[in-house]
Amino acid sequence: MELSEATLELLQDEAYAFLCREVVEDRLASLQREKAEIASTRPPFGMLARKKTREAFTRSMRTALDNEAALRDRLVQVSGIEEWLRPLLRQEIAAYLTEISPDFRRFPQVRARLDDWELAFQALPEFLVAFARELRNLRQAVDSDPAPGRRFLYELPVVREVAVRLEQQQHDLPGIAATVAELAQAGAMSEIRAPVLPEFRRIAWVSRLAVLPLDQAVIEVTCAEKEVRDFLADGLDLVHARLEVSRDICARLENQALEQYWDQLRAHAQAHYVEERDVDDVLAMLTQRYVSADLARREKELLANPFSTER
Repeated sequence: MELSEATLELLQDEAYAFLCREVVEDRLASLQREKAEIASTRPPFGMLARKKTREAFTRSMRTALDNEAALRDRLVQVSGIEEWLRPLLRQEIAAYLTEISPDFRRFPQVRARLDDWELAFQALPEFLVAFARELRNLRQAVDSDPAPGRRFLYELPVVREVAVRLEQQQHDLPGIAATVAELAQAGAMSEIRAPVLPEFRRIAWVSRLAVLPLDQAVIEVTCAEKEVRDFLADGLDLVHARLEVSRDICARLENQALEQYWDQLRAHAQAHYVEERDVDDVLAMLTQRYVSADLARREKELLANPFSTER
């Protein structure tokens, strides 16, 4: 798959902008040396120097300052053009790499799976709150009921019902995490991973409570409730932090891969896509193509009447 004509044109324009910046910065450097030489000719006692000497110095310095201002204006132009070009090129190159490179394609895939994991996790805290609440109710019922065995059996189905929902909510998370790990390992992104959750008690554990001695069951229920509440208090922030770290690493590695390829394209474009041209002509052309055209488009959008309809 070859680069599109649009991408090649953007690369050519970026190369021209780069060369314009290079020329302007070289001229500015020369001008700084020229200003230093002019400053060295300043009359030592301004008011006592001959009028012609003072005027010559003033004219030379003014000319140098005017030239410097003009060159700095050109640098501002170049910067504006580069600002318009950069996001357009980034989008084009990212789309191209996504098409041709399996390794680069893993970055959006990893991001999508992390989003899937987060989406599947969103409702889990609510179920954990309900699970902790029902565990507490069960424990309190055992403590307060004069016939705890019967009350324990009455509360247990409620705890089991919440455990069923909790297990259903957790069902997809391990598979998504495994996919993230597989994609990250294949793409040498070992630091990227989905959050690791505690082993929350499951349906089988709730069913087992019914056959345990009551005192032992209460101990297990108390421990399980504490584990859930500790996670709700401290673990949620760690989950979100792990997701953000993984996303940041993915974005950083993706940007590095894109920039490395972009640098190769830049070097090729600067060597093969440009020819010697007047700086002002190039800047005028690029400004019209990107800055002026975009400003005109925005002005047209602002002036358009959103309530008008065709008749």
